[in-house]
Amino acid sequence: MCAEKVLHLFDITAGGKEVPLAELGLHDGPLTFAKVDAPPLVLPKPLLLNRPQFAKVFPHGSVPRYPQMLCAAESCFLMGPFGYVVLPNGQLIRQSAVNLDAASLEYTFGHFKGQLPGTHIPWTAADGVVFAANSYSSNNYFHFLTDALGQLHWRTRAPALRAAKLIVSGYPPAAEAILPFMGAAMSMAGLAPSEMQPTDGTLLFCRKIIFPKRDTGMSPWKAEYLRSAMGVAGKPRGKQRIYVSRGAAPRRRVLNEAAVEQLLKGHGFTAVNPGALSFADQVALFADAEIVVGAHGAGLTNAVFMGAGGALIELTHDKRVVWTYHEVAGAAGLNFACIVADAVANDRNDDILFADFSADLDALEAAVKAATAAL
Repeated sequence: MCAEKVLHLFDITAGGKEVPLAELGLHDGPLTFAKVDAPPLVLPKPLLLNRPQFAKVFPHGSVPRYPQMLCAAESCFLMGPFGYVVLPNGQLIRQSAVNLDAASLEYTFGHFKGQLPGTHIPWTAADGVVFAANSYSSNNYFHFLTDALGQLHWRTRAPALRAAKLIVSGYPPAAEAILPFMGAAMSMAGLAPSEMQPTDGTLLFCRKIIFPKRDTGMSPWKAEYLRSAMGVAGKPRGKQRIYVSRGAAPRRRVLNEAAVEQLLKGHGFTAVNPGALSFADQVALFADAEIVVGAHGAGLTNAVFMGAGGALIELTHDKRVVWTYHEVAGAAGLNFACIVADAVANDRNDDILFADFSADLDALEAAVKAATAAL
């Protein structure tokens, strides 16, 4: 019989000291935090939503969805690639975790397999100040750019971060190499290896660690940083029309993709597979786009590099209608439309969220015409 496992959480706002952002991390104090007023996320009213029952998913106007907070802790541990901050007594700082579901916890604890047997777990140590931007699922293209790299906007806002070593992906170099977009994006953002804090992705003892309250999703500050870091800030809207092809994707396939591509070709679209391009080429491609159409998936994250005033049209199914790319559109100043279809179960994945679907061609054509008119 397995022993019961209990997760002990610590709320930094209940046991820490609130300080001004300019002072966070500059003075001695075991636990401090700074609450920051951030610009609201202004969401556009969808140009077209073919299934009105999902209208509540896509509100329009200003939404204070992500309260901003920067936290600092002394003599604690950074645990796993998802950025959990653990106190010496074993309590997990609640603000350091986005999700506390069994899958993410099991993944984190799984990184300790292969360590020495017994109760002692070896760790590495960081002597200087560390800024941990890594967060939940940073091995995913969307979450890495949005929830990890995008958090580096804090470096321009908190003086203590100017000399701090960075942890962005949360993975060691060998693991980063398997997902080359990580290194490519950090290099393109001008992050030098000397700025990074070495970590093996398991347990790092930090004398002082600073981290943002974990959130997931695009925000104006994140979009501003990503656009500036990749050299496309202020670039005018492009002229290209792009269809983000799913190609040989194993899940969330567009079953009538040939018909979709044929329809869009008549409106001047070119089909591309972002996954076959380098990170720099993806940035350049989307920075030159005025309208992007694509199925819900990480490739649509690149819409953040589009010039303001363009349009993003998302294709999805009724089991995966979420605000993810509506937020990207709002933060980037884009128009937005969403075309919803019926989910079609497949035999490659048990999760209905990854079901295939056939896009509604009539609704898609109407959305393209609405986007063209909005331009």
